[in-house]
Amino acid sequence: MKRILAIIPALTIATASLGADEKDITSDNAVDQCLDKYYEFSSECLEDLNEKTEAELKKAYETKLKALERVDYTKWWMGDEDRKKKMIEAFRKSQRDWLTYRDSYCEVATIGEQETHFIGAAWTGCTIKMNKRRIKEIQLTVVETTR
Repeated sequence: MKRILAIIPALTIATASLGADEKDITSDNAVDQCLDKYYEFSSECLEDLNEKTEAELKKAYETKLKALERVDYTKWWMGDEDRKKKMIEAFRKSQRDWLTYRDSYCEVATIGEQETHFIGAAWTGCTIKMNKRRIKEIQLTVVETTR
């Protein structure tokens, strides 16, 4: 019981610190810098930011896909080539589905800016944040078993 009581404050602090620097899903420091520097003429800067984060996401995905393709399925319990193929296809499908989700989610998240000059910034901010989160998810995917 004492251990649980000691953990609760730590979890509260950790949870609070996760969202402390984020205003919302559409805000991003790099986007803010583009707006501060170029204001209404920031589309090229925003496009560059978007391309950079898309490239980072693509690299993380391709790196993990290559790692999955190199997995020695014979080390799995009841492993076979068919299971490996299914795992790789599931990973590919999850990425396709996630991209669809991201775009739909950002469309909803930017609804307040839809008829303003700031739609590009809001969309880019959302995409950047979602891509960064997805990169972390991809990196957390376990490739090899240690059993």
